[in-house]
Amino acid sequence: MNIDVVIVTYNRLSKLKKTLECYQNQTIQFRNLIVVNNHSSDGTEEYLKEWEKTDTPFNKIIIHTNDNLGGAGGFYVGEKKAVSLQPDWIFIADDDAYPEPDLIEKFLLFSEQHPIDKYSAICAAVLTPDGNIDISHRSHYTITPNNHFIWDASTLEEYQKPFFKIDFLSYVGPFLNVCALKEVGLINPKFFIYNDDSEHSLRLQHYGDIICVPDIRITHDIKKVGQVKEQVTDSTIAATWGDYYSNRNEMVMMKKHFPKVARKRFKSALKRHLKGKDKTPYEKLVWIAIRDAWLHRMGKHPVYKPGWSVKNS
Repeated sequence: MNIDVVIVTYNRLSKLKKTLECYQNQTIQFRNLIVVNNHSSDGTEEYLKEWEKTDTPFNKIIIHTNDNLGGAGGFYVGEKKAVSLQPDWIFIADDDAYPEPDLIEKFLLFSEQHPIDKYSAICAAVLTPDGNIDISHRSHYTITPNNHFIWDASTLEEYQKPFFKIDFLSYVGPFLNVCALKEVGLINPKFFIYNDDSEHSLRLQHYGDIICVPDIRITHDIKKVGQVKEQVTDSTIAATWGDYYSNRNEMVMMKKHFPKVARKRFKSALKRHLKGKDKTPYEKLVWIAIRDAWLHRMGKHPVYKPGWSVKNS
């Protein structure tokens, strides 16, 4: 079985170095490691040029982009390259996600014991830096009779099973079936960042189920603060660029896959806006995000670029 790995990195050189070491120390090796350098400015490009010359048990493919394409754009570039190399499965992760040494070995063991071709994705369990399971990365959804969409994180009880079905995966540690990618398409680069993997999950399910195998594990070295992970670092900050993409892209996803939910959300947001009830900076940003989604405005916003924020008045 041919397995290729895709990593996207942006200005986290110290974490990237640790990640690359984790892949080099796998007990059973994979075929290709594709690193997409998303226009980093912290010495990543120079480091990768030297690292590319070193001996590794896998082939190294380095792609340097001419702009920060966001997570969605970076993974799209990586997936496109990987698919062209005709692997059977593609493993996806960020530069701050550290696979356990037996990750590939555990995946292959699972493949020997189960008919994996029917699955669109097989996901590792995501651990926090202190070793606990982060249930937010593997989740479910329900839609109520009055068209409310409800996210539900997977439960710790589910992680006691050999594997369990999920609706949403994050791009921290899934193995993607290349047959599924060819049928439903790659991740949408126009999302830029946030909810791109959630929308992709919904398309992947048209091919087959998505499952999580708790025995396969990866650690995500990230702290969650504020409304969007690693964006709010000051209690005086009311809204950030991440809040814009999170809300815009969720609405785009709803429009495509759950139109009744989307229409209800848009009508509610429009009514609130016309009555002047969106008074806080965050509420105003949410309205702009929902409006842009409704008007098909995608990609990187000219104002809400990485680093943008507004403080409470």
